[in-house]
Amino acid sequence: MRKPFPLLVGSLACVLCCRASDLQISLPSHPGEIAVQGAYPGGVVTVERASRVEGAWTPVRSVFSTDGTARAVLEASGPGGFFRARAVDLEGVSGPWTLESADILDLATMAAVLSAPADTDGVSLYLVSSLSSSTVALLSGYPGSASDAVVLGALVGDLNSVIRGPAFYDADRFFGVPLSPSTLRLAEGAPTGEAVQRLNRQLLEDAYPAALRQKRAAAFSNFTHSFGLLSTVAGNGVITCVSCNSWVPEAEGGAATSAPLSSPHISMADRAGNIYIADKRAHAIRKVTPDGILTTVAGIDPGGGVMGDTNPAPAISLPLNNPNGIWVRGDGTFYILDRDNGLIRKVDTDGIMSVMVDYGTAIPGGRGLWVSPDESLLYFSANSQVMRWDSTNGLSSYATGFAALGNMCMDPGGRLVVADATRNQVVRLEPDGTQTVIAGTPTGTGGGDGWLATETGLSQVRGVWFLPNGGFFLCTDNASQLWYVDTDAHIHLLGDGDNSGAHAGDGEWFYSHLSTHKFSNIRAMTTDYEGNLLITESNLGYVRKIQFLPGGL
Repeated sequence: MRKPFPLLVGSLACVLCCRASDLQISLPSHPGEIAVQGAYPGGVVTVERASRVEGAWTPVRSVFSTDGTARAVLEASGPGGFFRARAVDLEGVSGPWTLESADILDLATMAAVLSAPADTDGVSLYLVSSLSSSTVALLSGYPGSASDAVVLGALVGDLNSVIRGPAFYDADRFFGVPLSPSTLRLAEGAPTGEAVQRLNRQLLEDAYPAALRQKRAAAFSNFTHSFGLLSTVAGNGVITCVSCNSWVPEAEGGAATSAPLSSPHISMADRAGNIYIADKRAHAIRKVTPDGILTTVAGIDPGGGVMGDTNPAPAISLPLNNPNGIWVRGDGTFYILDRDNGLIRKVDTDGIMSVMVDYGTAIPGGRGLWVSPDESLLYFSANSQVMRWDSTNGLSSYATGFAALGNMCMDPGGRLVVADATRNQVVRLEPDGTQTVIAGTPTGTGGGDGWLATETGLSQVRGVWFLPNGGFFLCTDNASQLWYVDTDAHIHLLGDGDNSGAHAGDGEWFYSHLSTHKFSNIRAMTTDYEGNLLITESNLGYVRKIQFLPGGL
């Protein structure tokens, strides 16, 4: 769903007009900033610019509107002209909630299940009791009893009677059926009117996720169209070997896309648009400027095997040893998980490196790192446990029982979330210490695109990253896949790949040609301060970007 837009004119100077609509934009006191009110509470607002009111319009900035408002910061010195805002919804979808024939994706499965429901399948048993005898006869004789169109018409008609009827949720009836969060909220909220139809439709979708079209897919379509072009921002794929230091001194100060990266594990950006890369096997941290130039900002060549001085010193004068994780602040301060030196290091905006935490030995499997804005608290992963350091109590074990931890981040509620690669799951750490699985299955199998994230297998999930709306990205190493989990806990495949070196799709809308393998061995993904998605592909050494601007057809 999209909302109409108002207009602004000039170099962000004054309001030209505002059409009667829910969406309104204005100019706050901060230079170069547009404020948008009346947007969707869980949506995206895109500001567009044109030299004339008739267009053509070019998107210049997108922001999430988590509370129905959004503030987009534009280049104050950029070209003037006209500006408008568009809003799309990433959560709710409107009615009608009744089914159409095209919503039955797998008629054969529906016919088989409803013809002979298992004694333990309470939902199918209920539906069979609600179908007309003629529809039951058609399903029992399928295929061959009638044409698909006739069978579909009868089934859809009867299912719509169920949808229009009273709420049919019953805990015993739906025992063993994984219900999505929004379905549970509706069921527990005594819905009335159209909400009853929505509940009944979602109950059917949750009970038969592969056989029925998920109406909520409309929100996911808005999500994919909010992101645009895929590109490579660093790495040339020319390496000595996956586990080697492939760095060449002549790459220093040159184009980032001409430089070899040696098993990079994560990349993050500061507010100025500089991208910092943990170039693990080359024992260094690289920086890519907004104009695409790569320089070394921590570590020495060749590095590795030596800790060096732990007193404050220029970061480019001290060796690192397999730096496996980083965390970057908006001002350009960054932190390094110096894995085999067993240190968490800080590099300030003057380039001086100091030690924050000494683990005492090499950090086993250390990958994930998170640091609070005031540096009073940090977490990092150490294989089977999450370590915590705070400025009062020092270092301690925060959570245990994992298999082999990958990356970590905070969700919008301030709860730590970790990817457990070997366990193939993503886990949220609750304030009371409870560990809640929010994606993946222990076997790494099951489910798939459009299913609940907790019912879908993820082959060695290594990265997790939250968006302001509460949805989050996931990436897998073995399967080289990029996923998005929406705010209703359903998972969607954004991009496929393989671990043999797939590298494709640059210059295209990221979501086009889904059958083309575009990624390989994704270790992590983060978003920069403009909302662009940064994807770190380890084995051949690439950092990719998906632009946070509309890019679909």
